Amino acid sequence: MRHVVTGEAVALELSSVSVITRGASLLLDLVIYWTAMVLAFVALGLTGATLEISEAAAAALSLATVIGFLVVVPVAVETLSRGRSVGKLAFGIRVVRDDGGGVRFRHCLIRGLAGFAEIYLTLGLLPLLIGVFTERGKRLGDVMAGTYAIRARHPKVRPVLLPVPPATAAWAELADIGRIPDELAAGASRLLSTVQAAGSTVDRSALTAVSDRLAGEVIRYVAPAPPATSSVEFLTAVMAERRNREYRRLARQQQRAEKLHQRLHRLPYR
Repeated sequence: MRHVVTGEAVALELSSVSVITRGASLLLDLVIYWTAMVLAFVALGLTGATLEISEAAAAALSLATVIGFLVVVPVAVETLSRGRSVGKLAFGIRVVRDDGGGVRFRHCLIRGLAGFAEIYLTLGLLPLLIGVFTERGKRLGDVMAGTYAIRARHPKVRPVLLPVPPATAAWAELADIGRIPDELAAGASRLLSTVQAAGSTVDRSALTAVSDRLAGEVIRYVAPAPPATSSVEFLTAVMAERRNREYRRLARQQQRAEKLHQRLHRLPYR
C-alpha cells in the first residue's frame, strides 16, 4: 500500500502493482499489437501484389505500420481509456500520475516513446531491472512521465456477520474506534470470514499468528485498551461494533432524508 498526497494535501491509499503483474499485462498487450501488425502486413502484401506498389512506397507503408501499431496505437489506447489497455484491463490495473490523478496525452506519449526504446531495443531487460529497484515498480517511461501503475480492481470482501463477543460487549459499546485503514480492515474481515466459514477445521496455529499480527495493528486505532481476551475476539468485537455503528449512522441518515422528503413534497398550508 502506497500513500499518495494530492495537490489538495489529501492522503490517498493506492496499492501499487508488482513487476510480475505489470510484465504479464504488457506481454498480453504485445501479443495483441503484434498480431494486429502481422495481419496488417499480410493485408499490405496482398494489396501491394494487386496494385503493384513500388518498393519505396512499400517500405514507407511498412515503416508507418510498425510505428503505428507499436507507438501510435498504444498511446491512443492509453489516452482514450485514461491509463488502461487490454492487458491492464485483464489484470485489473491502471496507470495514474504520481499524485494519484488520471494520465493525459503527454504522459501517455512519453510512456509510449520511451517504451518503444526500452522494451524493444533492450528486449524488456531495462524495464525489468528498473522496476525491481524503483519504489513503485516503475519502468523508465514511468520515471520520465511521472506515472506508475495501481491496482484498480480489488477482490470483494463479504461483510462479517459475527456478533460482538459477550465478554467484550460492554467495552465495545464505550470504546473509541478510529478510522481503520481500508487495507487493514479488509484483512481483518477476511480473517473473520475464514473463521466464520471454516469453524473448527481452521488451523489454529496459523489463525493465532495472523490474528495476533492484525490485532497489534488494529489496537493502535482503538481506545481504551480492551479487556483480557484473545486476538480473534478482539478483532471480532472491533469489526462487529464498527459495522453496528455504521449501520446506525446510515439508518439515521435515511430517517433524516425521509423526513426532508416528506417536508419538501407536502402541500403548502396543510
